[in-house]
Amino acid sequence: MDQLQTFLLPLLLLLCPPVSTSKEGGGEARPHSRAHPTPYLAFLQGKDDNFCGGFLLAPGWVVTAAHKPLTVILGAQTLQRREESWQTFEVESYHRHPAFTNPKNGNDILLLKLKGNATTNSHVRPISIQKSRVRGGAECSVAGWGYGTATVTFREATVTIITPRDCLSYNPGLPGNVICGHSKTAGVPEKSDTGDPLVCNNKVLGIFSYGQSNWPDFYTHISPFLPWISRVMKSA
Repeated sequence: MDQLQTFLLPLLLLLCPPVSTSKEGGGEARPHSRAHPTPYLAFLQGKDDNFCGGFLLAPGWVVTAAHKPLTVILGAQTLQRREESWQTFEVESYHRHPAFTNPKNGNDILLLKLKGNATTNSHVRPISIQKSRVRGGAECSVAGWGYGTATVTFREATVTIITPRDCLSYNPGLPGNVICGHSKTAGVPEKSDTGDPLVCNNKVLGIFSYGQSNWPDFYTHISPFLPWISRVMKSA
């Protein structure tokens, strides 16, 4: 369970977006001294060095955007070397929301059932879902991996939640299950950070779906999907 597996799954899987090496910036989080601990953060690895993010919802379940990674790494502080804190899993089954067609149409959520259960400790811990409404102007956070930096470590940014009305001014056709947020740190999140959790009050509110130049970032609002998540986890 702790060994990295050779990627033998079908080559036709839809993979996470390629790593970007052209963007720099963002706030690098110092290991063991982060203002907002992220032991729930998952690093998802696909074929041909494709990567994206996700988070641990339950010991055997990771949530991400609607891409299909091959390997899940939990408990990592850096990716330059293997650490004792790593817990590595292959994916047993993929559960994409049936209404997903394109990130801009919403429903950008994927549940990953792991081959085994994560061990909860100081480095790995599930996170709860934020069920109550978060007002516009509230400050939350997003954490992910700095692909464009020399050292691949966690990076975090403060994200200001934008009201639904203001969000619609950027995208008049925005689905109701999408949240807008403005990051205070350039380059965090970036394109390759799809699946990273948007966290408010130590609970996950959204999943980073996509961003556009000079626009806010767009996140899948998780709480509307709670009934679907419950059904999938009970039936799988």
